[in-house]
Amino acid sequence: MKAILSKLRPSKRLVVILSAAFGVSAASGAAAVYVGRDQILSRFAEPSASGLECTALRTLKLDHNGQRWIRMHVKTDRAGGPERIRTALRVVGALANKEKADLYQVVVLDAAGPEDRAGARGAAVGADVLFAPGPRSVPGMDEPFRASYNEAMANAAGMFRGKLVTLGLDEVRAIMARMDDRSLCIDPAAAEMEGADTAPAAKETTADAEGHGGH
Repeated sequence: MKAILSKLRPSKRLVVILSAAFGVSAASGAAAVYVGRDQILSRFAEPSASGLECTALRTLKLDHNGQRWIRMHVKTDRAGGPERIRTALRVVGALANKEKADLYQVVVLDAAGPEDRAGARGAAVGADVLFAPGPRSVPGMDEPFRASYNEAMANAAGMFRGKLVTLGLDEVRAIMARMDDRSLCIDPAAAEMEGADTAPAAKETTADAEGHGGH
């Protein structure tokens, strides 16, 4: 990963790639673009096409020699592999639409797993998605997406001990094209900050009301 971070180069293809991944063609024959699309989606046939509700654990942003890389750790509760990868793909797309970067990564952990940054690796990772708008400029990224998930359910300690499943680009595009939700995860830290920002204003309003009542 250090090699990726140290050699990132800027790209102007974000909008084009995300449009191709998220866009759902109005033409009924658009599904034919993907070879074996129905077969690809058969193992991702759970009710929620956009994955699950998730909680943001942390967002790490790194600027290196004028380049930008964003990694987000998120948590889901007792989710299956297909649900985790759909969640990761939804969040990485939403993140890329919100902030500009050369490389995005979304790592899905289990709710019972480790919360420290050092522990968010290896068996703790239930799904992992990398997105590079300009893949040719990023070592190790031959295609815009690199997506994988662990097929096992998390154990009591939030660890995944199953086989790693890697998705192809056609699978990624087909899954993202079916999504009807483009939201990020719930961010408790942001909610707390928003509450702190509004608290003084509410207090001031109350004081003003009391002052007017005294006249």
